[in-house]
Amino acid sequence: MHTVEIRVPRRELSERMAMMRMWLDERRFEPSTFNCRDAEEDVLVRIEFKVASEAKAFAAHFNGRLVGFGSDAEGEIGRDVLRSALPHGIVG
Repeated sequence: MHTVEIRVPRRELSERMAMMRMWLDERRFEPSTFNCRDAEEDVLVRIEFKVASEAKAFAAHFNGRLVGFGSDAEGEIGRDVLRSALPHGIVG
């Protein structure tokens, strides 16, 4: 899974969640999980994607942070794209 974390001020949570949902629907991105938890004065929203490029696009658009990509998020995303381009049965 590819996780994105976004800090949202509590007072903006409803509006921002609606914006996220519309953005995801417009692109037909389907996150695996979507959850929230209190974090000091904000709410920490965590969204997990099966597709690395979707996670990266979502994080970039909503000023989120990629979590669990290791120290080289670009490299991992690149490897995922390469793997998907290889014919079936060939390991990249």
